[in-house]
Amino acid sequence: MALIKCKECGKEISNKADACPHCGFKQPKAPGFASFLRVIFLVVIVIVMLPFMVMCMSSRTDQPLKSSGSSPSVPSTQTVSTPTPKLPGSQWFYHQHDDKMGKGVVYQAHVLSSNTVEFGFPYSGTQHATLALRTHPRNGKDIIFRIEKGQILCHSYEDCTALVRFDDEPPTNYSAVGAADNSTETIFIRNYDRFIGKMLKAKRVRISVNIYQQGAPAFEFDVSSFDQEKYRPKK
Repeated sequence: MALIKCKECGKEISNKADACPHCGFKQPKAPGFASFLRVIFLVVIVIVMLPFMVMCMSSRTDQPLKSSGSSPSVPSTQTVSTPTPKLPGSQWFYHQHDDKMGKGVVYQAHVLSSNTVEFGFPYSGTQHATLALRTHPRNGKDIIFRIEKGQILCHSYEDCTALVRFDDEPPTNYSAVGAADNSTETIFIRNYDRFIGKMLKAKRVRISVNIYQQGAPAFEFDVSSFDQEKYRPKK
């Protein structure tokens, strides 16, 4: 037993006394070893359980909202994007430039094929074709069909045949000729006025020509909404 001073009157009393025998003041008890162990145990439990509590709260907040039915509902803040509609005629490209010989203006319009064709050896690869219209002050009017690579079986000195189909009409043979520079990717389809007259009434044109070791693949063009004013502006 040890003597301590009363917190109230200052007289010496036993450290085991619950109250001062002189003034009756209840003496505060210092925490025992058992209480210290309980505190340490609670701290350890909190440290161990804290990560699991955080993970549980995170998983709950990440789950999608559900309606009272069996299927999940879409949150009110979610937006569903819709494809932007393609503008009529936006597939056409128009351009013009001055003739190098100073004879006037060269007008051109072209459209890429809406389908692709897979060529085999020796021109392996997927490619589009191009259909172009051209009005040249010295060379006249042309319908030009061009592939990216390959050999169209058509020469500059001898006519060949291009099979052309407008919409669902029966296919028609058009005469064509190779490029003057002997390019094997380009041909010029004859009878410009007939071709344009048909094209202006159609939405789709298919063109098939013989290509070395590739047969006669058909390329399809969306020719709808062709703008003649953009092609050749009125003066």
